[in-house]
Amino acid sequence: MASYDPSDRMCILIVEPDPHVRAMAADVLEQEGFEVIEASSADYAATILQSRNDVRILFTEAATPGDLNGFDLTRIAQTQKPQIVVIVAVGALPSGFSGAAPEARFVRKPYRMADVIPLIRELTRDQSDPG
Repeated sequence: MASYDPSDRMCILIVEPDPHVRAMAADVLEQEGFEVIEASSADYAATILQSRNDVRILFTEAATPGDLNGFDLTRIAQTQKPQIVVIVAVGALPSGFSGAAPEARFVRKPYRMADVIPLIRELTRDQSDPG
């Protein structure tokens, strides 16, 4: 059996204003072996993305408090880190939506983590094999 190396854990940034939803998602992702960083707003998440080079996945709520929303954060993340995997949780796409988050995948709210985990695994399959 291969030994588990915590340094091999893929880092995911969760942006969710509801502390209960964020904690639940973080717990599930940590149980699945991810390193989790939590943010309650896109503004704070943008700061995290600037200061950390290890974030490989951004899982954000579309509607967040503050100056930035999840779509703004997605554009920032994809500009700063073109290889980042982005998943946006949305209730419905806003009117006039015109692809403001290229390369992002969307999950409809309310989502189940049991559905999100396989999506994350699929989208990061190539990233998890450094060889």
